[in-house]
Formats: sequence, structure tokens, C-alpha cells
Amino acid sequence: MAVKRINKDLYYLRSGAVNADVVITPTMDVTNPASQERFGWGNQDWVPISSGDDALNKMLKLVWDSPTKPRLLDQAKEFILGAGFKLFREEIDENGKEVYKRVQNPAITRWFRGKRIQSKFLELAALSLAFMEQAYVLWLENEDGSLTLETIQPNKVRIVRPAEGQPIEKVIINAYFGTENAQDKNKAVELPIFDWNRPTKHAACVMILKKAQIGSDFYNAGLWWGTKVWTEIDNLVPEYHQSGLKNGYNFKLLIEIDESYFIMEGESLLDEPTAKAVEERKNEFCKQMDQYLAGVKNTDKALVIIGRLADDMGKDKRLIRVTTIDNKMTDDAYMNLTKMSGMKQAQGHGILPSLAGIAEGDKLGGSGSELEHSVMFQVRFMTPSYRRLLKEVLDYALEAQGYDLSEAEFMPTDIEMTTLAQNPTGQQPVLGH
Repeated sequence: MAVKRINKDLYYLRSGAVNADVVITPTMDVTNPASQERFGWGNQDWVPISSGDDALNKMLKLVWDSPTKPRLLDQAKEFILGAGFKLFREEIDENGKEVYKRVQNPAITRWFRGKRIQSKFLELAALSLAFMEQAYVLWLENEDGSLTLETIQPNKVRIVRPAEGQPIEKVIINAYFGTENAQDKNKAVELPIFDWNRPTKHAACVMILKKAQIGSDFYNAGLWWGTKVWTEIDNLVPEYHQSGLKNGYNFKLLIEIDESYFIMEGESLLDEPTAKAVEERKNEFCKQMDQYLAGVKNTDKALVIIGRLADDMGKDKRLIRVTTIDNKMTDDAYMNLTKMSGMKQAQGHGILPSLAGIAEGDKLGGSGSELEHSVMFQVRFMTPSYRRLLKEVLDYALEAQGYDLSEAEFMPTDIEMTTLAQNPTGQQPVLGH
């Protein structure tokens, strides 16, 4: 096997034994060229998540400004978690088919409940995966031999920049990432990355759960980030309506006032003090007009124009002319825009519109049977890879604590709707996929 260096960042590897060629390129995020920017202290630095290293903070603000996004993320998380992870044992029946049977193991159950695995690890990990296709899990060995698993919010973690040609080995945890305070070394904690080949190598380390993405060696991007513009549009619609209800959506009245209305008999605009007094009268009039038309009860705007209403021939000598403007604007356009933005966002999250509470045509979700099939499709085809990542952590944790996976392993479960004849409750637990 020989390695030939083409340039400082590109290598050519040839293995004569299998006649295979491999090109090795440096670790970098093609989707985020800013990953080569330098952030850190002294000789130690981390890989930024974006230019300025604040993309996650911006995306989180976008989420919490949205009337739609928090619910979609939470819904995606719930689909991943299903009815929770429970203990099963795999067996082979007489037909050679794999079957799983529920297992009762009080010791594992006590660990799962006592260490709050559901709330501290599973829920936030599933939400992190829904947010950015990546999650960070603290692996901590306790003195009694048990393990603590706790998910760290992804905006608080950065990968330490590896040496040239080396794999990533450490992460930095800092609640102030994405802000100016991130440069304070005293606010950060550095931990090694979990060794998948030697699980007990580090008593305290961080497991990186990462969905496969092309061009993202360090950080993944949430699939829904492609709906950023639609999310911003969705955020603007309620703000627009709030402003419209308070201040009026459009001009409804055109009020034209002849300038002579503000000139007293015997006054001339050629006189500088008179011209100044006329301007003050105009301003005072507009203030009173504004107060009269402002407020929730007077939301339709008026356009006031001061000029000449009488021509040189003396036609139309009215000093004030009020014209009604026909407002053809309807709410349908805004509601259709809101509906479209909701559909685009649901698509970005991989959630069927009916399950996201978005009406299609003239119905919302359809019949119970249609909803049931939508849920089954969502769970069976949109969650498996996420669930495998979560299950992998639990498998490693069980083995590290001395349990045999052939005797008991955690598997995702779901709730399946049934007829009352099949089950008096109308539902039954089933093994997840």
C-alpha cells in the first residue's frame, strides 16, 4: 500500500493487494466554507458552525419568533420517540423468523427511571436531531458503575479543530457560543469524544450522533433550514395583521385641501412671517387629523394632500375635497400565503400536511382511517434512521454496565389503533421500526 501526496491537502492512496484507489481529502465542511475561520484561544481553537459562529442562535431565534416552527419541531421529535423505548429480547421462531418478546428487568428499569434517561437523554436528543440532524450526548461513568446519559443543547457545543490529517477527537462545551463571551476560556469545558471501539476509554466524554450528510464533516444542517425564507414569511404575516388592525391596512380616504384654507384674509405667502405661520397651521392641522384617524376604531388610513384645488379658470373652488378609495384587498391572499408557508415548512420537516394541522382542499386531515395511515407512514418511513442513532446509545450503555444484549435490549415502540373488537381500549402497543 502506497500513499502519494499530490499537494498539502490532497493524497492518493493505492493498494496493490485489492487493486483499489482511494482519494483522501482534508476534513472540512463543504456546505460551510466558514469552517476554516479561526475561533478560540492560544493554540487551541474550534470549528465555527458558520461565519460569525452564530448560525444556530439565529435559527433558534427564527424558531421562537414563528407561530409554526416550535410545534413542527416538537411534532417531529414525538414521531421519533413514538411510545418510548422498552426492553425486548430477540428470538427465532420455528419458521426461522425473528420475533421480539417483552422483557422485564427491574434493575435496568430502575436505571432508566432513576437516571431520567427519557427526559435527560432521549427527548432532547430527538429534538436536536429534528433541529440540526445532529445531537451531543454526555457519557458519564458514576462511581457505582452506572452511567449517566444527558443530551447537551447543540448550540452549546463546538468541535475542536483537529490537526491536519487527524480525526476529530474533542469538543468544547460553552453556553456562550455564538456570542462575544465565547472567547472567554474560563467559561468553557473541553471533553474527549466517545470512542466507539473502546466505550469505556473515557469516564467522561461526548457521543456525537450524526445523520449522514454529504459535504458536512463537522456539523450538519437541519433539513428544514431550506425553509428559512418561508419561515420568515410566516413570521411576518401575523406581525403584518397586528399592525394592520391597529393602524389600518390600506388608504381608504383621499383628503385634498387647498392651500388657501390656511391663509387668512389679507395675508400673503410672499410675506416671510406669514408663510411661516401658514406652515405651522398646516402642521397643527395634520396633527389633529392624525389623532382623529388613529387608534383601533379608526384603522383605515387617510392620505392627506395640501395643494391647489382651484385652477386658473376658477373651476372647483372647494377648499376641502374628500374622495373614498375602494379597497379591493381581501384577507384571502394573506390566508393563502400563510397556508402555503405552513405547507412548505411541513414539507421541510418531512411531516405530512394533514399531521401538521394544515388543511388540504376543504378538509383538515380527512377521516380517522386516513389519519391513521398518515401516522403509520410517518413513523415507519420517516423515523428509522433517527431511532437507530438513539438505540445505539442505549445499546452501548447497557453493555458498558455489564448487560448482555441477547437477553435484553431497548427497542422503540409505537401505539397502533385497533377496532374495539380487537382491543377494548381501541389501541395497542407495537414494536417500532
